[in-house]
Amino acid sequence: MKISLLRSQLAWLVFAALSATSVVASEQGQVKTTTPATIDQLTKQWLDLAQSSNQLQQDWQLEQQQLELRIALLKEQNKILSSQISQDNSQQDQVNQQRQAILTEQTVLEKSVGQYQKALPAIINQLQTLVASLPPYLAEQLKGELAQLSLRGNQIETQTRVGKSLSNEYQAIASIIKQLTKSSGLIQLKQGVIDINGSERLTQQLYFGHDQAWFISSDNSFSGIGFRQQNSWQWLAVDDANEQIRQAINHAESQTPGQLINLPIALGAH
Repeated sequence: MKISLLRSQLAWLVFAALSATSVVASEQGQVKTTTPATIDQLTKQWLDLAQSSNQLQQDWQLEQQQLELRIALLKEQNKILSSQISQDNSQQDQVNQQRQAILTEQTVLEKSVGQYQKALPAIINQLQTLVASLPPYLAEQLKGELAQLSLRGNQIETQTRVGKSLSNEYQAIASIIKQLTKSSGLIQLKQGVIDINGSERLTQQLYFGHDQAWFISSDNSFSGIGFRQQNSWQWLAVDDANEQIRQAINHAESQTPGQLINLPIALGAH
């Protein structure tokens, strides 16, 4: 109905326009005839033009909606990307901070390792001096461990990556010190050959820790004391102490209490 009405209106407008044109042409001495077919053709052209205009407007509206939707999507994607970039930057900052903390800790550890590596030879030397002054049985017991410790320590001095080796060395040192600490409070009975004034004698020996010892021959013919002095262990024969030393050794062997015994000691012994 709307199209038919529009067609009628357009036809009337075309007819009016053509009539006016015809009048003007007549006044100028020209005669032009307008037929119904001409009016229909022009009306059709007007209608086609109107429909094309409407179609273009509809197409533009649809395209505009799609463009607006794409713009909104692009804005949302940009927002998400900006957020991700911000998070990535934050995470990168955290990674950089952690990396810096690790580098700082590594520097401190390397400095500490260097100090321990530098101190190792002096510690081994002190330990060797200490062991040399211990009772012979204990020095012999630690001889192998100390030799290995010294050998590995010399190798570590020439190494650049020493973390694990250095740790093993200090564990070995701790093991030796632990043995020394344990034996320092013990009463020990031993039997062996000792050198007395250039003469080797088979004796029984009674040790009180690391500092004092007494010995007596198996036939009770001679006896004496042992002690640490000037970073070495010394044996010294003592007159008139055979009975007391033998009695002390017998009590230690039987692990039975007895009367107090006066035993000779070396003044100034460590």
